Amino acid sequence: MLRGTNSHDRHTGSEALIRQLLRQGAVAVIATHDVALAALEERFPGGVANYHFDVQVAGEELYFDYRLKAGVCRSLNASILMRKIGIELDEGGAPGVQQP
Repeated sequence: MLRGTNSHDRHTGSEALIRQLLRQGAVAVIATHDVALAALEERFPGGVANYHFDVQVAGEELYFDYRLKAGVCRSLNASILMRKIGIELDEGGAPGVQQP
């Protein structure tokens, strides 16, 4: 949602859009990687519900079951994808500095 803008504006705009949809009684499915938006479920119980698709990790391989599950996704599989394309990460999963 609101791709192509900075993180702060994207979050602010996304939250404003969701509040507007709630005021209008709309039914919507919104896909986002902005985990902070998940807090709207607590602020608007019955109006916002979080769901996700999960992934199983075996070594460096990802396996998706494509089943919708309640709640916020807690798996951090992007680090595996980054390693696969050659981005070196430190042990905590954060981008690392390549040693000469």
